[in-house]
Amino acid sequence: MSELNRVPTGIKQLDDMLRGGLPQGGLYLVAGGPGAGKTILGAAFLYFGATRYGEPGLYVTFNERADSFKAFMSTLNWDFQRLEDMGKISIIDFMVTRERGLDTTMTLLVEKAKTLNAKRLVLDSISALAIALKDKVDSRVLTSILHRQLRSLNCTSLMIAETPWGSSAIGSGVEEFVADGIILLDTVTERAEIRKRLAILKMRGTDFDPRYYRYVVTRDVGFSFIPFPEA
Repeated sequence: MSELNRVPTGIKQLDDMLRGGLPQGGLYLVAGGPGAGKTILGAAFLYFGATRYGEPGLYVTFNERADSFKAFMSTLNWDFQRLEDMGKISIIDFMVTRERGLDTTMTLLVEKAKTLNAKRLVLDSISALAIALKDKVDSRVLTSILHRQLRSLNCTSLMIAETPWGSSAIGSGVEEFVADGIILLDTVTERAEIRKRLAILKMRGTDFDPRYYRYVVTRDVGFSFIPFPEA
């Protein structure tokens, strides 16, 4: 729907699938198995947002340390250290604050986003967050709190969820009902070769391309797509 304000991801083929980008201000779930490229997709969303569209971004990680994340991104020619030094990107590393409770975690996240005036946010990942919290929280409660808090920031957010090998469930089975949209990354075996593919499963209030697309990860671009034969 053309009247919606769009937030382009910066990945051309994905933005074409989204009819121009993600509807502004929504909370979107990026789900996939190990090695599918979820973190890279989230990083691309922030990197291109800062470098092409002048939108500050916040990356919140529960999976790895900030220095490891920046070193990994440098292999794609994405200099997150430089963007961080310029104040265009902020990285919160919760690997060193695992003993915080949910209230403290969310307060710190929201305050940082407001200070940065973040227009884009990536939470990597909700699965790791549930494990890291000092006070264990039911997945339904956690998802509900995240949904409310992230919406209050008035920025466009990606929430990453892990899909175990061999499972058809997305995240904990709750996130897909709360999220405004779902982007699924998975792997298939074709002629004894494992290949990666992406599909948009849900996007509230807008048309989108529902077909599967095969992709490879490349430097500078991040994701390069070709139509998946079975689509």
